[in-house]
Amino acid sequence: MTKQLSSTEAQMSLGLGSDIPTERLFFAVMPDPMTAERVAELADGLREEHGLIGQPLAPERLHVTLHHLGDYAGLPPSLLPKVRQAAARVRMPEFEVCFDQVGSFAGGVKNPFVLRSEYGAELLNGLHEELARCLQGVGGKLDPRFTPHMTLLYDRRRLPIQPVQPLRWFVREFVLVRSFLGQGRYQIEGRWQLG
Repeated sequence: MTKQLSSTEAQMSLGLGSDIPTERLFFAVMPDPMTAERVAELADGLREEHGLIGQPLAPERLHVTLHHLGDYAGLPPSLLPKVRQAAARVRMPEFEVCFDQVGSFAGGVKNPFVLRSEYGAELLNGLHEELARCLQGVGGKLDPRFTPHMTLLYDRRRLPIQPVQPLRWFVREFVLVRSFLGQGRYQIEGRWQLG
């Protein structure tokens, strides 16, 4: 005799209704395509120079996370409209950033190897704070800690902070990104111009 599955059991057997996160939502600034290509070339060169084995992120995935809004097993339907409305309230002029250092953050087995910014970091901090102010009351807990950085790759080795040839670009917008976990794929859910 075949056992009948409940609706919930049937959905779980198909992977539906699982509480395993499949999507991540975050606000970010992304370099323009020409700068992203230059960053990718830098990552390739540093990888070779330091004997790193991690694969560099694709140019279209390079970004500076402003706020991580959470990981979800399917986004709650009301979340996107709320965060889009909050983002539309941000008022800040465009600004130039300069990433001029690389080094590793501790990450266990996979340490992020990142670009860091000295010049322009205070302006990225300002955008982070303005966005946090606008997101108050939307839900979720925003992390007040913020170290402006752009992850280049993940590697077992950890390298100390060191200078690199400065990479500059103008931050003219910020975006809301939906990342499909484990797929290496992003979907832009909104763009907001600065200025």
